[in-house]
Amino acid sequence: MTLKAILWDMDGTLIDSEPAHQKAFLKALDSLGVSVGFGTQKEMLGLSSVEVHQRVVELTGLNITLAQWRSEKWRHYQYCSRNITPLKNSQAILDAFSAKAIPMALVSNSSRDELELNLEVTNLRNYFKVIISRDDVENGKPSPEGYLAAAKALSIKANECLVIEDSLTGVKAGLAAKMTTLFHPESDSLAPLCPEDAILLRPDKDLNAWLLKAFNYPDENRKR
Repeated sequence: MTLKAILWDMDGTLIDSEPAHQKAFLKALDSLGVSVGFGTQKEMLGLSSVEVHQRVVELTGLNITLAQWRSEKWRHYQYCSRNITPLKNSQAILDAFSAKAIPMALVSNSSRDELELNLEVTNLRNYFKVIISRDDVENGKPSPEGYLAAAKALSIKANECLVIEDSLTGVKAGLAAKMTTLFHPESDSLAPLCPEDAILLRPDKDLNAWLLKAFNYPDENRKR
């Protein structure tokens, strides 16, 4: 099946927002007077605020509602997000495929507030015809709901969509949606965990070159 659209993850795939999430997470815990084990936040990579809240309550015993946790995390995230930038050559890729009129959507486990703030800080908002946040679906990743909603909004069949993800949680969502799913992690340590049905593109490989080939476009750099 010919690919006709790209459905992007955001955090860790298009933008370098994981450090901001980590700082806001730790600051929120500190303000609440609790802490968690070293590396716990990294273990939550790709999870939505719903799942993170559940995990925090389990680990700390905090008597805090989801709304209260999201409010506290958001309070710190607004400050921590000011230095977020696009990852690697992601903006150049978005420019290139926008020029080729390839429909693109953004599907994130972040809240709508976090997502919109990230897009504003990085100036990436106008690249996407469709944006799906965790607040727009009943079930976040690894459920396929967000990706299926994006495909429907683009009026493109699921098997004509390419999902690009950096986390195993997101990869599972793409595969569950029956979409071609590219696993492009930030760390090579995650590469051995790539599900069998996903396509692995290691961190040091050229995403733009891979996409040009996948969409049957010539790589202009190779002609030089």
